[in-house]
Amino acid sequence: MEDLLILEKKGIPITIIGLPYVGKTTLVNWLKNEKFTRPKPSVGVNFEQIKVGDLMLNIFDISGQKSYRSTIWKSYVMTSVGIIFTIDSTDKEQIDEVAKWYWIMIDEWLKGNYSDKVILFLANKADLKDSLNLEYIIDKLNLTKMSNYPDLSFQIFKTSIRENQNIEYAMKWFVKKVNQLIEIQRITPEAILISDTSGNIISLYDPNKIIEDPDMFVGYLKALSGFTNELLGHEKFKVIKVNPFFYFITEEEDYCISIAVKDELTLPEARRLSFLIQNYLSKNKKNLDHEELNVYIHSLFS
Repeated sequence: MEDLLILEKKGIPITIIGLPYVGKTTLVNWLKNEKFTRPKPSVGVNFEQIKVGDLMLNIFDISGQKSYRSTIWKSYVMTSVGIIFTIDSTDKEQIDEVAKWYWIMIDEWLKGNYSDKVILFLANKADLKDSLNLEYIIDKLNLTKMSNYPDLSFQIFKTSIRENQNIEYAMKWFVKKVNQLIEIQRITPEAILISDTSGNIISLYDPNKIIEDPDMFVGYLKALSGFTNELLGHEKFKVIKVNPFFYFITEEEDYCISIAVKDELTLPEARRLSFLIQNYLSKNKKNLDHEELNVYIHSLFS
């Protein structure tokens, strides 16, 4: 059990995005089993926790349909340490659409303090005879512009998951860069507040007493969250700024987890902690011991 906890504490949030049928879920399955499989097309968000090299990665594999691109892609990208952007290197007709969404991610979602990320760009299906050459892909997608973004660790690989071509090299680079970045981003949050759907406090971790009236603050966050849902539509998690802190809020069926951090750079770490706490609550839902929950939360920082 202690070994399992150590592995869980290392889970790093990673998002895989790309248009439909480019090999995103195939890549996840390869990382799990180190062999090629033909999965069914993914719908929504699929999650896997996989150890790659020395890191345990919390991998979110997100559907590529247009409705997902314009809604949940942004939230997952912003709160992940690393992004794997995957394309079908044989699909010349889709390259303009690929470029559009890639640069929306770079120029709109990752601007400012969100720009400390690791981006692995995979041009998949390189084993097929109509695969576009790397120079063409770089030119059409204007990837030479990435030199203008020094805070983004970026690399592109032509790969074939089917033939195990360059996947190991690509992931070795990716894990190395992610490992370097998390040493900077990993922090102890300012506060963690867990409440039920009625707003009753289940657990409060607040060593510096930044929340003066916890019950009132839960109501305040619920009101802000509801207002955000009306404007943008309901999402499972969101980021709300309540000066001077950023609150990463995860809304589950039975619980709401709010984690306060000082700046945007540490939001991926807040997301990682939120996932661990959410997983703990889910496993212990029927026999939740509040004191044991508090011990578990403190163990995340020991």
